[in-house]
Amino acid sequence: MTTTSKPILADPRAPTSAWLPLPTDLVTLGVALLAMFSMTLWDLLQDNEAGLWSKGEHSHGPIMLAMSMWLMVTRWREYRAGPGPAPHTAWAWPAFALGAVLYVLGRAFGIIYFEVLAFIPMMSGVVLLAGGTPLLMQLKFPLFFLLFMVPIPGFLLDPISQFIKLHISMSVSEILWFFGYPITHTGVVINIGHYQLLVADACAGMRTLFMLEAMGIFYLNVAHHSSWLRNVTLSLMIVPISFTSNMIRVIFLALLTYHFGDEVGQGFLHGFAGAVLFLVALILITVLDALLRWVSARLSAS
Repeated sequence: MTTTSKPILADPRAPTSAWLPLPTDLVTLGVALLAMFSMTLWDLLQDNEAGLWSKGEHSHGPIMLAMSMWLMVTRWREYRAGPGPAPHTAWAWPAFALGAVLYVLGRAFGIIYFEVLAFIPMMSGVVLLAGGTPLLMQLKFPLFFLLFMVPIPGFLLDPISQFIKLHISMSVSEILWFFGYPITHTGVVINIGHYQLLVADACAGMRTLFMLEAMGIFYLNVAHHSSWLRNVTLSLMIVPISFTSNMIRVIFLALLTYHFGDEVGQGFLHGFAGAVLFLVALILITVLDALLRWVSARLSAS
């Protein structure tokens, strides 16, 4: 007497093994990449020339990395693969090759920007191996968002920062002069009363600009707003909002120094002004978002 049994159907959501047996080899590869990039992360957090994440203008990097990885895990858990092998998994190898070239160049020549940037094609390769192009499309925004963790080279950052500092100095001087304060400026140095204030790189607000732009894009993606007017306008207006917030910060510090002395202006309240700056920027973004919602509703109703 013989017995037969039903054939076991493969779960279409199970990982495939088109190029690597999964999940063991993929996990092993992920651990190897983590070990490789742990050296880069260590360098970024050191107090030296390569430790860009320990410097104010680049200190948003770890936050951007954490937000990207959180969103990637969340979107990956929502993904459901179709039946059959994942398509285009072979595209993972060019992604790995690009990441390897960037990483080797970065380590060999001490270019930390290349090392950090290499993480993005490497992660794209892992995603392609796991689920092909469908999974890559599912995770395209978290992978794109990783760009915000890459430090911007000084030859690009410094001219922008200098331009913003100069125009903040000019705007603050004109506003306070209008209200009767004895104030002038020479370049990025503000003279108010008997005091001189240097509009430093922190006052240019590049970190605030990157943080606000990144958080605004992140918010728009997670919220899934359907209005393109609202999405595009809010993204573009983050730049003038950041400038306005930093200008308010410098006005606040100039008035503190003029009325209460240099010790007060450069003491605890100097650091506190940075928190106030970010709060003001978030309030302005919230108000603008509410206004755009109202305009979008009115246009839809008309």
